[in-house]
Amino acid sequence: VLKPVLVPTGIKSYMQEDEYLQLANRSSNPLKHFLVLPNGVGIVDSDYYNNPDNEGHIYFQLLNFGLFDKEIKKGDRIGQGIFLPFLKADADEENDMNERTGGFGSSGVR
Repeated sequence: VLKPVLVPTGIKSYMQEDEYLQLANRSSNPLKHFLVLPNGVGIVDSDYYNNPDNEGHIYFQLLNFGLFDKEIKKGDRIGQGIFLPFLKADADEENDMNERTGGFGSSGVR
């Protein structure tokens, strides 16, 4: 059974309300190490910083499709982050009234 693993980066990042951090796999990871991000990219919302679940520490969620375990050591280059702006639709403004705390899966299931 393939199970995603959360790999800590040791990094926290503050962002403006209209920004997010996109986490991307390194292009060599699938080819050389058989490591992929299960959903293609990771999205870190601006309210993730200092959340009560994990204080906003950023993790990469990875799947190992190789035949052997892969040890990731401190300093290994496993991914990259890109800060991007975004726009909101009118309906998003009313959803901002509900305070959200937490990390993975905390933005709801709908």
